[in-house]
Amino acid sequence: MTKYLQSNHYLFTAYLVLSVIGVGISASSPSASHYYWLFLVLLFGAGAVARQYYQLKNDAAAQKSQAINTGLHWLGGLVAAIIVNAFLSSGRIFVEETGLITQLVLALTVYSDGLKTGWRNSATGVFLALAAVGAAYFDSYVWQLLALAGAFVAYSFYKSSEPSPKGCLHGSR
Repeated sequence: MTKYLQSNHYLFTAYLVLSVIGVGISASSPSASHYYWLFLVLLFGAGAVARQYYQLKNDAAAQKSQAINTGLHWLGGLVAAIIVNAFLSSGRIFVEETGLITQLVLALTVYSDGLKTGWRNSATGVFLALAAVGAAYFDSYVWQLLALAGAFVAYSFYKSSEPSPKGCLHGSR
């Protein structure tokens, strides 16, 4: 299990698969999608904290500091998503809009996490933002996003299997 948490490619692929499932849910049931996106904020945050924890398993001080910083980053995204749901409960926004806004909160949180952890999280954030824009403005957008997700995964696979000049794999960033 920790091998998969430490692999940027496997985590990226899992995040994109979960995001594509969310795109399907948003396309078929926009009024129920906010529950899924809120769940993904929790899941992606837990994955990011666990990843930071396991990557620094020999340095307890750095491990604790990184886990706290990552946890606070994702806690901010979770609080923003909860506030969006509070707006829904108070009647300030409609249920269809709640899913899109929560998806944008997730996109921004993943993207900004990617600025610290590598291009794969940033690409996931861009994918989520494009999916939200596609859902808001276009009737048919799912196939284009599936093609984009496939291209992202293929490029990630290519980058993770490309040997570096020193002979080791450089899929970390």
